[in-house]
Amino acid sequence: MDLNLYLQQLETLVNIDSGSHSRPGIQQVAEYLARWYEDIGWSVKRHDVGEETAQVLEISNHPDAKHYDVMFIGHMDTVFPDGTAAARPFTIRGDYCYGPGVGDMKNGDLAMYHTAVNADPAVLDKLNICMCYNPDEEIGSRYSRSVTDQIAARSDMVVVMESAGHLGIRHCFRRKGGLGYKIAYHGKAAHAGFMWEQENASAILEMGSDIVKIMGLASRENDSTVNIGLARGGTAGNVVADYAEITVDMRVMVGAERERLKAAMQEILTGPPYVPGVTKEVLSYHENPPMEESPETRAYVEHLRDIAAGLGIGFEEKIRGGGSDGNHLSRMGPKIVLDGMGPHGADDHSERENSYIPSTEPCVRLLCAMLADLAAAR
Repeated sequence: MDLNLYLQQLETLVNIDSGSHSRPGIQQVAEYLARWYEDIGWSVKRHDVGEETAQVLEISNHPDAKHYDVMFIGHMDTVFPDGTAAARPFTIRGDYCYGPGVGDMKNGDLAMYHTAVNADPAVLDKLNICMCYNPDEEIGSRYSRSVTDQIAARSDMVVVMESAGHLGIRHCFRRKGGLGYKIAYHGKAAHAGFMWEQENASAILEMGSDIVKIMGLASRENDSTVNIGLARGGTAGNVVADYAEITVDMRVMVGAERERLKAAMQEILTGPPYVPGVTKEVLSYHENPPMEESPETRAYVEHLRDIAAGLGIGFEEKIRGGGSDGNHLSRMGPKIVLDGMGPHGADDHSERENSYIPSTEPCVRLLCAMLADLAAAR
């Protein structure tokens, strides 16, 4: 592959602010990608998913295909606010490159393009391939999910191009799913010195009771984690709090644990309060299913490991606690879902975010070999 071209394109994309709420920036990234694919003869279909974000790109080598042998997916948004690219532009230091979104995941976005460029034309003739780009993955794909799910439902294999793990090149074939709650507690204020004489109901006391119950739902045995990362309430030390609020994050490896936690939370939220007179309100709720590994995925991973070994490319794997588009796409029927298949990236969502440049060529080479192997099996 042309590594110099890759780095030039990566600099272009990283130096565009494309935070999840920066529609113009994401659209600018999309236009660069669309133009590059069109220059090599691929067809670009744009899906509007509302005014809150940019378009989904569905890019194909065979524009009339009703079904895809492989759907690659990457996301164009980052977690950084406008102005970050100017303050911390793309920089190369030794074997690493730095900048906002360089590892999560503009390196993977471009590895997709260079796979299309470097794949054997005879292989591309045999396979229907989709290169899909999502504008809002960092906020849960809330606008794009219906479109990308429909594409995955027409695909035999989904390859999520999030960065591989550290230098061992650890790919990901299982991810935790999650549940998230923001809960408000409404009580009744009173002077703290007259608690026995005035009617009152402490929202903070009710919140504290629930914190103990909710944190107790975690299961080390099942690797189900529960965290209350934000808790606030009250107005002054001498006032019984009439309002409190918590944010709950739950992560699970299997669907059965998700259902257990949902049922337990429903009981906590609707059961009798610890403090009479306090009511509870769910301000927001979201959930993402775990990406569970299918037998077909496991069998193919072992086959892909052999392909990598034949190429002299390291191949390790690691379960990840964070989510990706793989979580919901895996529920749409593809037989095989591979994640973390991009170049190495680390320290995501921080000023230290980076990508390891020497991992790029082996990444593209492995993906091209994978496509050749799929074509040979046709």
